[in-house]
Amino acid sequence: MKNETKNALLFAIILTFLTLLLVSFPLFQYLSVSLRLHQLTQENQLKAYAKEIEQSIQGILPVQKTFLFPRSILYKVALVDEKEQIVFSLIEEPIPLMNSSFVPHNGALFYQHPLAPNLLHVKSLIIQKEISHARLFLESLWMVGVILIGMFLFTTLLLKLLLKPYVETSTRMQHFFTDVMHELKTPLGIMQLNLESLAQHLHNKQLSRSLAALSTLSTLYEDLEYLIKNKTITYTKELLDISHFLEERIAYFEALSSSKAIRIVSSIASHHTLHINRIEFQRIIDNTITNAIKYSPPQTTLFIALYENTDGLYLSFKDEGMGIKDVEKIFERHYRGDIYKGGFGIGLSIVKSICDKYKMVIEVKSEEKKGSEFVYKLK
Repeated sequence: MKNETKNALLFAIILTFLTLLLVSFPLFQYLSVSLRLHQLTQENQLKAYAKEIEQSIQGILPVQKTFLFPRSILYKVALVDEKEQIVFSLIEEPIPLMNSSFVPHNGALFYQHPLAPNLLHVKSLIIQKEISHARLFLESLWMVGVILIGMFLFTTLLLKLLLKPYVETSTRMQHFFTDVMHELKTPLGIMQLNLESLAQHLHNKQLSRSLAALSTLSTLYEDLEYLIKNKTITYTKELLDISHFLEERIAYFEALSSSKAIRIVSSIASHHTLHINRIEFQRIIDNTITNAIKYSPPQTTLFIALYENTDGLYLSFKDEGMGIKDVEKIFERHYRGDIYKGGFGIGLSIVKSICDKYKMVIEVKSEEKKGSEFVYKLK
């Protein structure tokens, strides 16, 4: 369920990003038009203020000895005479070259307004106004933010509604498989105990075959149980005596190997330990031994060895079976070297995932009709 929610959020983020790409061009156009309108508004305001100053200048009387020049918080004004010399200025910074009526410079807009003949003998006004597009940009960002947040929330809600039936079905199936696996475990254990007890007293081929088939069924059951639980629980490591554990697993498969008259010859170096989860290490051993027995003809030998050299600790399984046609594909899920041998092709894919988790190196050597060898570098 966590994966489905994570995927839904990821899809919502991707869709939101694509929406941003789609709206970027019209947004750029909107921003360009808004900037131009803002520029025109500023120009009209400068023209209106210039008209006010002009009316004040034209209103000077011939007998008037003083003239109180209008001042503004928003606008700074300079007076220019016939020789383009500044007569009076409230503009604190250098005035740029006025090669047109409106000249933007250093975050300000300058406007030159011609004057009719007047008593001050000035030819024109130069008016400066600080301009800022920050508000416009903030409005655009706010608009984009609202669109993206709305799209993200809408997409997330829509995906959750669409995934809800799937998540509920997946949860029910998960619970179903968990319950079924739990219910199967008890009868399998009872059958195995009874068959092993009978096999100790009765030497019967049918009984040995039934016990061997039950061992294969138990391995398949444990593979399925691992696949189901692997997504919901964490397998913790322990300091495992792999020498003793390997000998126990070899003994467990004696019934299966005996049913095909396959002899297991082992050479297990003692007192070797490994930090690994017991269940996961068992999956490596059980699946490798099961496959070796399954794909080996009767009257052959399976060699199992645990040894150490200068490179590290190695676990080897060597059979005299049919060999592997395509070594590269054997770790793919649902791949089977021989469809007539049965199975679901999940065992070795589980082995590969566990080896990848613990950074174990797997080396497979195989020759058709002569046998195969699986070597695991444990540490």
